[in-house]
Amino acid sequence: MADELRPALPDPTSSAETPSRSSPRRAADGYDDTVSLRELYLVFRSGLRLILAVALLCGLAALVYTLRQGRTYTSTAVVQVVQPRVSAQPGSSLDVSLSTVLNAGTYGAIALSPSNLTALAESLELESLDELGHVEVTSGPGPSSGEAITVSHVVKVPATRGAEWAATVANAWASATVAAARELLVAPFAEAGGRLAADVAAREAAYQAASEDWAGFLAVDERDQLRRRLESLVDLDASRLARLGEMEAEAQALRARIASLREAGEPVAALTAELAAVEAGAQHLREELAASSRLAAELRSRLGELERQAAELQRRVSTTSLAYFRAAPAAAELQLRRELAAGAVSVAIPASVPLEPDPRNMGVTVVAAFFVGGLAATLFVFLRAAVRDPGAA
Repeated sequence: MADELRPALPDPTSSAETPSRSSPRRAADGYDDTVSLRELYLVFRSGLRLILAVALLCGLAALVYTLRQGRTYTSTAVVQVVQPRVSAQPGSSLDVSLSTVLNAGTYGAIALSPSNLTALAESLELESLDELGHVEVTSGPGPSSGEAITVSHVVKVPATRGAEWAATVANAWASATVAAARELLVAPFAEAGGRLAADVAAREAAYQAASEDWAGFLAVDERDQLRRRLESLVDLDASRLARLGEMEAEAQALRARIASLREAGEPVAALTAELAAVEAGAQHLREELAASSRLAAELRSRLGELERQAAELQRRVSTTSLAYFRAAPAAAELQLRRELAAGAVSVAIPASVPLEPDPRNMGVTVVAAFFVGGLAATLFVFLRAAVRDPGAA
């Protein structure tokens, strides 16, 4: 090999100033820096047994490793996530802003959070998270809307746990994550719902109080009785006025007769007594009419006060009932919006029990190990040759 690496001598017949095209270059230390294919072949052939031995050993090791690995079952539950549209008129009691934007990253963080996985393990009565098996999430676009995404809960468990266990863990994990995501989505509605519920309760209390006051008023309502008494007084006073008019006319006639008799010199004692009786009766009627007028004024005043109370109570009932029955549907609408937000995430495809264990991919693993081992051994052979014969570097 040293003879092959020795540089060729120049042709003595050629010009000294014209170098040969086949003349090799020399390194600064005097060694030739070119390597022929034959030298590479000889190095490779000398180490072929080692290369094959290492490659076979790596392939065998990969085979043994693959065979020693336990079989697994994989099950997947698919969850669909959409962006909920729950906005209302700005400034209204129903204007709720979602504090959490649920996308693939957010949902994945919820799914793989220690708290979520710990709660999952506890719900399955497991002693450690390792008993869950291998869990991972993958995401992709939804089937219909551009804003929808699908997230797959992939669970891989040892075959010794059974295929049903893989589906059980996947479904429980998906359900737990969906529940946790829904809690985040509906959290803003809890505060708004609390405020609205307090408002509705206050309005309902005001309406009930007004209704009770109105019912209490009606229980002792004297307006009809006062109206009847006033009507009776009016009728009685009318008869009294008629009688007073008759008596005043009678008294006037008696006075005229008495005056005429006195002029004629006839006695008037009897007529005078009769006139006094008539005038006394008329005066009594006047007194009764005055008393009746005072009583009628009192009755009208009492009736007017009761009418004002009734009007105020009716106004309160009307106002509070309108306020209450307007707020009650708002609470129902807020509840509907809360349900819409919660429905933005749901299990689209539950995990099913796998029919077969996962493939081992033994052939691919062994072949890959064989080639990687052979490549590493080949590199070692050439590096060893270079170290032993620096001129070949």
